Amino acid sequence: MTGASGCIGHYIAQSLIQETEYDLYLLVRNQEKLKFDYKHPCVTILQADMREIDRFRDILETIDVAVLVATAWGGPQEVFEVNVAKTVQLVQLLNPNVCQQAIYFSTASILDSNNQLLQEADELGTDYIRSKYDCYRELSKLSIAPPITVLFPTLVFGGGDDQPYSHLSADLPEIVKWIDLVRFFQADGSFHFIHGRDIATVVRYLIDYPPTPTQPPPQPPSPPPP
Repeated sequence: MTGASGCIGHYIAQSLIQETEYDLYLLVRNQEKLKFDYKHPCVTILQADMREIDRFRDILETIDVAVLVATAWGGPQEVFEVNVAKTVQLVQLLNPNVCQQAIYFSTASILDSNNQLLQEADELGTDYIRSKYDCYRELSKLSIAPPITVLFPTLVFGGGDDQPYSHLSADLPEIVKWIDLVRFFQADGSFHFIHGRDIATVVRYLIDYPPTPTQPPPQPPSPPPP
């Protein structure tokens, strides 16, 4: 699992440690950021950056399920190297004869209202969104890889004494200050939100019961005719 030091990663790691008997390999840059008890017989900490993923090719050959939560947020070079190049490389290092599935965290910001890839996300999105768009396309091109289950969270709540706060939860105090003004505005729109603990429940279910593909994955729109 990558990204265990983040909000979603904490909930997933804690759920797997407390409620399953899986052997866990957690790739983290700084294990001091882990708020849960990782000194557990089922847990092996791999302290390294995603950009060093090649160091663990022998371990990756033995992995049954890969949960890819890690993401980079700032700096164009780091964002595209971590979120695209190294994520794809990690999946390529998995043994499709051993690994049952890779669970990859993307973002709903790259999808349109019909859950198809949104071209504008590639053209107008931030570096983070464009990197998620690129990674999804690159993963869909892999000919030799374990089955890939893609999750598309949007607004994530969560955090507390045992978990770091999500970006949304951390910003709530600032949002609340404007609530008296916001109530005078209205707009058409929709959004999806979910708590980190619920995401962990979904991931645990997917690990125990790998899904069978029933429909083609989202595809980018066809280019306009010349």
